[in-house]
Amino acid sequence: MGRKTGINLLRMLTLYLIFAIFIISAIPSPSSAMFITPDAGNSVADSIGDMAKVQTFLESRLVQQRLADFGLTAEEVSSRLNQLSQDQLHQIATHIDEIDYGGDSALGVIITLLVIVILVIVIMKIMGKQVIIK
Repeated sequence: MGRKTGINLLRMLTLYLIFAIFIISAIPSPSSAMFITPDAGNSVADSIGDMAKVQTFLESRLVQQRLADFGLTAEEVSSRLNQLSQDQLHQIATHIDEIDYGGDSALGVIITLLVIVILVIVIMKIMGKQVIIK
């Protein structure tokens, strides 16, 4: 009787862990929930900061290579950057912060699913069940 209780408890724990992992992975990151308040006193400082952020982004090797693939030289990019208004520059700087350098998070989901499958197989082996994959 005690063995059946232990097995049932282990099954419940496994199901709870699987459910908890799915719930935790479904929660979005809180970085996108910010409010921007306009401040007229810092518009020059913000403009300089935005320009520095865009220039730093454009100096990365990957971006330079991609621009070269499109046939743009550094001088052409710099001249077009100087033609932008303050609002356009701020919009570009804001979008730079939102870029996901690591790409899609599908790899994280796949790894999570593999860990869950391996965990279930190990628990079944511990309980004495056979895992047969055809």
